[in-house]
Amino acid sequence: MLIPEAGVHQISERYFFTPSSLARELFYYPTRCGHYFCDHTYSFSHQSEIALENDHNNNIMLFLVQNGALELNINHVDMLAARGQVVIFDCKQPYQYRASDGLEFIWLLFNGLNTRPFYQRILRCRGGKHVFSTASYSEALRLLDSLLSSCSSGERMSEPAYSQLLHQMLCLLLTEMQPQAADNDRITQSIRYMNAHLYEPINVKAVAEAVNWSPSHFSREFKSHTGYSPYEYIVLRRIDKAKHMLTSTRMTVKEIAYHTGYNSEENFIHSFQKHVGISPTLFRKYPI
Repeated sequence: MLIPEAGVHQISERYFFTPSSLARELFYYPTRCGHYFCDHTYSFSHQSEIALENDHNNNIMLFLVQNGALELNINHVDMLAARGQVVIFDCKQPYQYRASDGLEFIWLLFNGLNTRPFYQRILRCRGGKHVFSTASYSEALRLLDSLLSSCSSGERMSEPAYSQLLHQMLCLLLTEMQPQAADNDRITQSIRYMNAHLYEPINVKAVAEAVNWSPSHFSREFKSHTGYSPYEYIVLRRIDKAKHMLTSTRMTVKEIAYHTGYNSEENFIHSFQKHVGISPTLFRKYPI
């Protein structure tokens, strides 16, 4: 495949996508993707001729580095991405990168739906880092390989299928879907502990002690693996139980409040309305 970019070997692949109006309105969608093999003469920036074409710099860029390394400067901060690492950045901000000899990476330019809020949340969960390692790297690589394979075979997926793939990719980057076994055991233990004590006074310190972690480390690991903070998990499970009781029992709202771990009817009503959007009484009448 002829790719007219200096430093890109011709065994590389590059594909373009033109999203339909429906995809732009409702889906996540790729705009370009590729599998590049590069030498040290390869470089790119937000001011490159290609970047200035059409809406290139309105997208989010994702790299999975398979071999070699990339030197990057994103928003005036220098960083290095090595084998097995992920890079993600918003092309609207100043960026540039250049390759080492032997660089191999898969890249994806994408947009759509709530892509930017998703991207911003990923950054927050990754401590603001544009370059990071993840236990989900192999699964992310598999997803991008399937996207590239559909292009190289000439049998492209449907736009809904691409959207589902990209959403799965974003979820993988947001949370650790394949944690280390030991950590996974502790997260599972913490969930069991919270479920067993859900309707009692419970705090993060108590849960962390139950799995032999410090409260700060436990909070970080729990959110990394599940996408929830421990407090958010407890609240949402209590709300789930309250919904069940509202629709399957004749208990009063006050009784349900105390049975789901709230210390007052007022706090329960406030929490329920915040997370569900309507009052417990209205939910009981019109369960949604």
